[in-house]
Amino acid sequence: MTFDPRGKVAVVTGASSGIGEATTRRLATAGMTVYAVARRTDRLEQLARRHPTVVPCTVDVTDRDAVDALARRVRDEHGFCSVLVNNAGIGGGAFDGRGDLDDALRTLDVNVNGVLRCTAAFADLLEAGAPAFVVNVASVAGKLGIGPAAYAASKFAVVGFSEALALSWRSRRITVCQLNPGFIETEGFPQTQAKRGPMARLVGRPELVADAVVDVIAHARTERTVPAFYRAFVTLRHLAPPLYTAIARRMERAGGTRD
Repeated sequence: MTFDPRGKVAVVTGASSGIGEATTRRLATAGMTVYAVARRTDRLEQLARRHPTVVPCTVDVTDRDAVDALARRVRDEHGFCSVLVNNAGIGGGAFDGRGDLDDALRTLDVNVNGVLRCTAAFADLLEAGAPAFVVNVASVAGKLGIGPAAYAASKFAVVGFSEALALSWRSRRITVCQLNPGFIETEGFPQTQAKRGPMARLVGRPELVADAVVDVIAHARTERTVPAFYRAFVTLRHLAPPLYTAIARRMERAGGTRD
């Protein structure tokens, strides 16, 4: 399937920096009207000033009423949505006990429930804009389980949700993709640990993921790992678990942090 983005409508969450900002710029350049969603109004307005087809929307994905209001706005202004990029996410810290519970629950609320709220709110609009696309930015951590436990759990949940929805929404002509980035350096994820060791050369930039989003849409993919070589680690985990575990234990993130 060939998808022509010109004149179509996209919604990108977590758009004020990093992957979300790069994706917003990429989709706007391709000719889409992009509703850029985040909590930092000043960042969104700066983005909109540079790209006239970007619409800044100050929305917290943990606020169901605000997400629903955004969907109503898109319905009133366009009547459909062609692309939803669920990118908003936070990292969270180590999980060592009761003192870390609130942080873990916050991570799950943003990373998992935020995806559910946005996907539910835009479901009918996506169907109205079919063929349409949902790109859920998960993580290689949702395949390997290395790093902060709540973060990994949240991304495993996004992977599972995406995989199931890709099957059940196919009949609605909505392609649902799990997009799994590896180490990508952003404001919220500086990748300090990774850059200290041999993995430093594997750390990528947000633009790499933004290009992958465009590729996913253009080719109606339901799964994408970026950079692609991270798939080797996922394959190793399934085909040679003892070897994978031995390698994973040597990584700093096996301690449950990403400092």
